[in-house]
Amino acid sequence: MKKDFMWMHAAIRPLILAMVICGLIVTTMTSCSNDDSPDAPVPPTPETLLGEWCTSVNQGDIDEDADENDVTDMLVSFNENGVIIQRVYTGNKTESVTQWERMRRHGIYSVDEATHTISMKNISLIPATAVYSFDGDQLILTFDDEENPGEKLSMTLHRPSKTEKELYAIYDRSIEADDYIGKWFGVSEFNGLYTYVMNEFTGNSKLKNIRYSVYENKCTRTETTWDFKQIKEAEGEYDEPTIELYSPGDDSKSTPYWWRIEDDNLVWGMWEYEDMFSTFHPITQADIDLMDKLDRMSESND
Repeated sequence: MKKDFMWMHAAIRPLILAMVICGLIVTTMTSCSNDDSPDAPVPPTPETLLGEWCTSVNQGDIDEDADENDVTDMLVSFNENGVIIQRVYTGNKTESVTQWERMRRHGIYSVDEATHTISMKNISLIPATAVYSFDGDQLILTFDDEENPGEKLSMTLHRPSKTEKELYAIYDRSIEADDYIGKWFGVSEFNGLYTYVMNEFTGNSKLKNIRYSVYENKCTRTETTWDFKQIKEAEGEYDEPTIELYSPGDDSKSTPYWWRIEDDNLVWGMWEYEDMFSTFHPITQADIDLMDKLDRMSESND
C-alpha cells in the first residue's frame, strides 16, 4: 500500500515544532567562494532532477487533530555539486505569516540512475533513501515505510511557479529561523599557508570548529567546541540576526557574530569588526573527502 504525504506530518512537522574566535574566521575583509572548494568529480545528476521542486499539504487532510487551515509547504533544491537544500514552512492560513514557523536544512545527496535511487545524508528527509520517478512534469519520491514493513510512503512535487517563489521569499524575509544549522566549509590561502575550516552548528546550541593549517607537506589540525545562543533580530538588541559564542570553559565571556544566508552560503562576522567577515558554503562530499585526507596528513605529522 502506498500512502501519500503521511510521512511528512510524522517526520518533518515535529522537527519544526521542536526548534527552539578568531579561529572561526577564514578570511578577513574578503570572503572565500565556492570556487575555492577542492576539485573532485561529482557524480552526474540527471538534468530532469536538478533544480527546485516544491509541494504543499493541508494538514487537516491527513491529521484529524489538525486545523483545516493548517498547511505545510516544502521547497527542495538538488544542486549540481551534490548538495540538497530543504526549506519547510508551516502555519495556519488564517494567521499572519509572522506566526508561522520555517526550517532550512542542507545535506548531501547522490543519484544511482540505474536504480532511480536518491541517497540523502544530513538532512531531515526520513528515511534517507528514495526511489524517484516522473509523471509528466511532476517528481515522485517513494520511500520505504520503516514503521510498517512492506508499505510505501510517497511525495509528489512540482516545479515552483513564479508566484510560489515570491511567496517563499516572503516567508524567508518574514520568519526568523536557525538557517545556520548544519555543516559549512571554507578555504583560504595566504603566502602559501592554506587554511581549511569546517563549522558545524547543531540544534542543541553547540558549534564544532575543525581547522586545518597546511604549509607545504605539514598539516596541523585543531578542534574546538563552543556553546552559542541565537539572538533574533526581533528581540531588538541587534539589527541583524546574531549568534553569541561563549568561550570554551568560560560561559561568562561571549562574542556576538552577525550572520545571514546569501546565495545558499553562510556569511558571518564579529559585530566588533563589521568589515571583517567569512563566507562558508554547505559542505560537499568533496570537502568531506578532503578532510579525511587532511586528517591522515595531520596524524602523520604527529
